[in-house]
Amino acid sequence: MKKSVKTQLLVTAIAAACVLGAYATSINSAGESLPAPPPDAKSYPQVTIIEPAAGNFPSSIKGYGEVTPVQKLNLAAQVSGRVTELAALFKSGERLQAGDILLKVDDTEYREAVANAKSSLAAAEVTLLQQQLNRTQAKAEWQRSGLKGSPDSELALYEPQVKSARAAVEHARRSLEKARADLSKTIIRAPFNALIVSRAVELGGFIQPGTELAVLYGTDQVELTLPIPTKDWSHLPQPSDDKNTWPVSLSDTESDRQWQGYVDRVTQHIESNTRQRSLIVRLDNPLDQSPPLYPGTFIEASVPGSVLENVWQLPASAVTQNNEIWFVDTTNTLRKTPANIRLRRADKVYLEPDRTSDISRIITLPLASYLPGMKVDPTPAGNQAALAYTPQSAGTAQ
Repeated sequence: MKKSVKTQLLVTAIAAACVLGAYATSINSAGESLPAPPPDAKSYPQVTIIEPAAGNFPSSIKGYGEVTPVQKLNLAAQVSGRVTELAALFKSGERLQAGDILLKVDDTEYREAVANAKSSLAAAEVTLLQQQLNRTQAKAEWQRSGLKGSPDSELALYEPQVKSARAAVEHARRSLEKARADLSKTIIRAPFNALIVSRAVELGGFIQPGTELAVLYGTDQVELTLPIPTKDWSHLPQPSDDKNTWPVSLSDTESDRQWQGYVDRVTQHIESNTRQRSLIVRLDNPLDQSPPLYPGTFIEASVPGSVLENVWQLPASAVTQNNEIWFVDTTNTLRKTPANIRLRRADKVYLEPDRTSDISRIITLPLASYLPGMKVDPTPAGNQAALAYTPQSAGTAQ
């Protein structure tokens, strides 16, 4: 019994020694695999810098608007009657030439009105001839009577009767003109080259004066109202009557389709809702363009402006909301200076060069956490040579 107890104690002691040995070995192995602590070195925030492109740059003014037809008409009936004929082209989406027949209205009553007007005119002309004959005879009888002076009443010489008959003839003639005009209105024609947007009448339907027949868009020209901020007007050329001297590049905001329009006129008032004046841009024969330009398309327009001379071109992101630019001096220290902006576009900004400071490394994306005097690690942004300006490769201010 005593021997068994001793044996158990010996086994327990050996097991504990093995566990302690394994733990010590693992500690030593882990200590050997740990990396050495990094050397004591200072690190500074990295910033991306760019050199401003300096030189002369043609500017352009951009704006947005919806294309609308110059001519738009809700075509309405001018006579009443039943529709007896519809033209094959009188359908939405079809194009019409000026004078094309759209529909015809029952003209029975209008032909009768023309006949009655002709009859009334003929009767009035006979009456006028009769009264003129009566006047001639009355004057001859008065002269044969040997009486001096004029009759007591003009009726004796038929002057009032002739005037009345002549007025009746004029009235009958005008009535005939109206009857013929009403008859012509029973044939409805396209008033100009047009696109049928919608049709509101059917064969056999009864129409009255004022009944809407169709909505037509003119196809000869479309236009675009382009509001221009007040500060950008100084960069635009003077208006010209020659449309070739003021071209406008048009592009679809939802695709890569492009067209060439021109400035047709300049508004001479300020819109109350935008507080801006506008350019009216036109394009001729929009549906015959390649590709066609449809009314209702939302367009980005680019109007060429004057040349900006001796300016810096920078990414728009380089200028803060406070109109400041941050730069890195020769000791890699942050500095900032006000930006004298000549023209701001969506992706670029054009500044008056700062001649008072040694600014050659401008930060492209300044952060709100920057403080003047901070040390930074500047990194050039891509290929800076691509942004440098040369007279042979002047860019356009977009």
